[in-house]
Amino acid sequence: MKKIFIIPILFFFTLAANASSSYQVEIIIFEHLHHDPDEEISKTGLKLTDFENSVNLDETGNSNDSAFKLLSSGFYKLGGVFNELKFSRNYRPLLHMAWEQPALNQSHARNVRIMKIENDGQTGIDPVIKIDGIIRIRSAQFLHADVDLLYFVNPLSASFIQSNAGGDPASTIQVEFAELKETRKMKLNELHYFDNPVFGLLLWISRFNN
Repeated sequence: MKKIFIIPILFFFTLAANASSSYQVEIIIFEHLHHDPDEEISKTGLKLTDFENSVNLDETGNSNDSAFKLLSSGFYKLGGVFNELKFSRNYRPLLHMAWEQPALNQSHARNVRIMKIENDGQTGIDPVIKIDGIIRIRSAQFLHADVDLLYFVNPLSASFIQSNAGGDPASTIQVEFAELKETRKMKLNELHYFDNPVFGLLLWISRFNN
């Protein structure tokens, strides 16, 4: 039933490309409300990504790489898709965001850190994170997306992630998680669905038009 919902959306959002020197990347991350946690959730082997060289975006539009800019909701193209997920009985949207970035080849492509913070905006509190990972868009002869996202059943604190990032998988840490990791060839103006039994990603890349 999940595939039946997604396929019409993919068909509807396939459009022709326009010319520009930078990309607009838009994502929606959502969770499946009905899944078997005993079979689809891992409890050992968690390896947290090292985010030291990743691009970090924030709501002010600032980042540690000026070529990457978080976009406001006025630029979103997938608002209708988000609403479909929001009112669905089978899915719950967790994160909807978009950013502008240059078209970079394999050797210059940057990881963009993707986070869903559960207690965002509460000052003086260690943030707890539900989704964490990276998305990298690289362009050569073909356009590719590298996706590596972690879903935490019980959100992890930012301080825990920072202290364990980039280390070896720790079998002693009892964390329930699911991972979505895939590299895929992309086409501009085409909605792509990255599937996991626990959560999913919708990814759209287009030419940026300011």
